[in-house]
Amino acid sequence: MSDKVNVFEKEGMRLTLEAIGYIKENDLQLNIDTIITELKSKGKIFIDKVDIEPYVTNDDKIPLPVKVIRKSHFQPLAKEYSAEYKIHYDKDVTGKSRCTGTLSDFVTNLKDRFTKTSDLLRVRMGSAPIIQVKDMTKMEGQDVRLIIIINERRMSKKGNIVLEVEDETGNTLIIASKSDPVYETAETLIDDDIIMVEGRVYNTIFIAKNITWPDIPVSKDIKVIEQDLATVYLSDIHVGSTLFIEESFTKFINWINGNGPQKELAGKVKYISIAGDAIDGIGVYPSQENELYEKDVYEQYKILNNFLEQVPDYIEIFVSPGNHDAVRRAQPQPMIPDDLFHTRAHKVGSPAWIDIEGIKHLIYHGDSIDSLISSMSHLDYTHIEKPMIEMLRRRHISPIYGQNLVVPEEVDYLVIDDVPDVFHTGHLHRNVSTAYRGVLLINSGTFQNRTDYQIKLGHVPTPGIVPVLEMKTGKMSNLKFYEGEGDKDGSS
Repeated sequence: MSDKVNVFEKEGMRLTLEAIGYIKENDLQLNIDTIITELKSKGKIFIDKVDIEPYVTNDDKIPLPVKVIRKSHFQPLAKEYSAEYKIHYDKDVTGKSRCTGTLSDFVTNLKDRFTKTSDLLRVRMGSAPIIQVKDMTKMEGQDVRLIIIINERRMSKKGNIVLEVEDETGNTLIIASKSDPVYETAETLIDDDIIMVEGRVYNTIFIAKNITWPDIPVSKDIKVIEQDLATVYLSDIHVGSTLFIEESFTKFINWINGNGPQKELAGKVKYISIAGDAIDGIGVYPSQENELYEKDVYEQYKILNNFLEQVPDYIEIFVSPGNHDAVRRAQPQPMIPDDLFHTRAHKVGSPAWIDIEGIKHLIYHGDSIDSLISSMSHLDYTHIEKPMIEMLRRRHISPIYGQNLVVPEEVDYLVIDDVPDVFHTGHLHRNVSTAYRGVLLINSGTFQNRTDYQIKLGHVPTPGIVPVLEMKTGKMSNLKFYEGEGDKDGSS
């Protein structure tokens, strides 16, 4: 039986687990050469049980009648529109990494982050003047504002919060009294936060009265467009893993081709955004090879591309890397190289900025979410939209320096110096969508079943759920393709 399965794979075909089981049950009744010839003539690459059933023969080797499955009449609306998108390559590190790992690289990177964040803070309204640390002694007893970076936060013997801070001109201490309302905000501060603090100067001490984040400006409405088009959001497909739920992903591919329920919604899909970990990779964690059905990273990308080739050609696909992809683990990440992954999809780095029909998308895999959750007591792995909000509040994708692998480029590509309309992440394998100040936050879940590592940590993924945004109305749909739970037919 395994030889017959290998013949399919040598022909560039992928078998579902149901198909493999069916071949095993009917080994002696199958003419594999005939099946492959027939299916190749139909352009089939992903083979399910229903594709093989018509070719089972009886004991006399007489072919049974072939069951003809008529493709449904599918006229996708999205096919009538030309794609309108812009990839902001100036915000992508691909091809521009010049870091040598010296101390000066880290200094340059931090200065760029401080300058960009300061510019965001300076436009915030306030009556007190903005001064630098070096000028504090000139402003004794007056209300002023400082833009600073936090080096350390600690508690005093009296229970006040003490912040050791600096700007380009010097260092100082900021006190947030436990009896002042600002104390509650100060409790949420973390090392390396860049903020604006309003307060009063007493000698060389600064008593805080108000704390301002760079944050996203307040907006009430999700941005919409005139065209009735949709974008699909994917991440963490993990092709190559033994826990990759291939049957469910095949159902998604069939759905987007108009085979299944909700054909009208499928016909609106014009774009697909993939936020990293499309493959499982190799050597990402100890003994990973024991959890792979495909141990060659080149083959993993080839299998992935076979899937993407089944997506209708009027749909534009954007692929960003994650920590399982064959690029550097440190952020920012360049796009997946052509010699590893040759595809019609548009490859971008992480983070990536893409305008889709005028809707600004910030796409980032989400590695730094772990460090935020471990550093902030009010965050957890259940409500993963909250660490995404903290990134927007701080206007930085990886705000805690040193807890994530970061390459100190001359330009800090991790600063969120523009306001996205959609912030798309993955990494945590949980499907979430919500809004924050007019920004739509999407974590697109996974197509991988729960791993042993996730079980140990108590992580509960939501596999096989695909978020779809209808850009004309701002409506979000979550389509379920996983057979293990929920709807089994791709309905929402």
